[in-house]
Parts: sequence; C-alpha cells; structure tokens
Amino acid sequence: KPYLAYTDSHPEASGGFTDTSAWRGLQVVIPDALSAGFSADELRSLREALALDPRPRYQDDPQKEYGLTFAGRNIRFTVEGETLTVISVQG
Repeated sequence: KPYLAYTDSHPEASGGFTDTSAWRGLQVVIPDALSAGFSADELRSLREALALDPRPRYQDDPQKEYGLTFAGRNIRFTVEGETLTVISVQG
C-alpha cells in the first residue's frame, strides 16, 4: 500500500504518487432512449455509479464492452478516454 502521511505515524514522510494524483470521475453518456425506463433517482444513482469507473483496473480497451447489474437491469457500456457511454439496458 502507498504510505499516506495523514493516516500513518510518520509525519515527515511523503505519500509518493498519492500526494499529487487527484481522482476524476468519468463523464457518463446515457442516450435518452436508454434512460427512459429509469426513475429520476435511479438515473442519478446510475450516473454516479458509472462515473466511478466500474471496469477492472487492468482493462482500458475502448472497443471492449463492459457490464454491470443495476436496479435489476443489465447495463452494458464502453469507455473511451474519460467518457463512458451506455450502449444497452436489458431487463
């Protein structure tokens, strides 16, 4: 694990890459035709979950289709750069 100066007991130490890396969420695109079946709360929660980038960390293929289950539905998506695009919703 990286050393985290704010939680570990050596205040003079540095956190290495954790000191300068800021987390940024993905931009989430859900076409209107696919978002129509969700309530406003579900849609907001889905966008928040997808912005966290649910792919395995070792995956970064813009041609690969990923998926997750949300609110009883199978959500399929792709990620290119910083943009996640939902391509299908089943269920």
